[in-house]
Amino acid sequence: MKLYVCDKTNEISEILYRDAMKLNDQGVRLLTQPEENGFCIVENFDYTYQKELPRFKKIAGIKPYGLPNGSVPRKKYLGIGNRAYPEDPARFWEDDVTLPKDESEALEIRDVYYSKEHCDVVWFKVHGSTADVPVGYEFCGYDINYTPDLDGAYSIINDCMFVCKWHGCDAEGIEFLDYYNKLNENGLFADVNTALDYMKHYLSFDWSERGMYCICEIYRRK
Repeated sequence: MKLYVCDKTNEISEILYRDAMKLNDQGVRLLTQPEENGFCIVENFDYTYQKELPRFKKIAGIKPYGLPNGSVPRKKYLGIGNRAYPEDPARFWEDDVTLPKDESEALEIRDVYYSKEHCDVVWFKVHGSTADVPVGYEFCGYDINYTPDLDGAYSIINDCMFVCKWHGCDAEGIEFLDYYNKLNENGLFADVNTALDYMKHYLSFDWSERGMYCICEIYRRK
């Protein structure tokens, strides 16, 4: 399993997942060893889309790729980049950083602290992990994320081509069109090589998000 580190535009280095806490010339990368698999609680994409639609309607110009535009999404993103937050902060789950390993625990946490109506439970594993897929779950595709347990699973697929919150995309909607067209029905890449190619292309732009990424395999219940 690998982590892909980008501190400067178009410069990507690889480190083994198990070495994420080791010292380098800039100090400790992570303070805790990141999880290689687990359940994530994410916002349902239809809910996220409708919530974000008014904001995007106020933005002038074209809305390329899968950015909110009309009343119905052109394509859905079913990765783990739309992290869910408790509806009532006073009931925030104290152990929020720890990823549930059991589906029943994940569902209970969702129902108690989040929203059963607006949130989904999704299982991931870092590409290369030998962890067994939970029974009843099927492969949806590859996402490219910050480590889900430590950095909130920020996704460069979601933030660039679906729900831009931090860095967004090119205004013309040209630079990523080929990759957008390669996304499957889940808004994810069907093969790991295309995911890696997209990551390298995205990180070649000086406005893109710097950080430490992993390729995540996304699974949802059938």
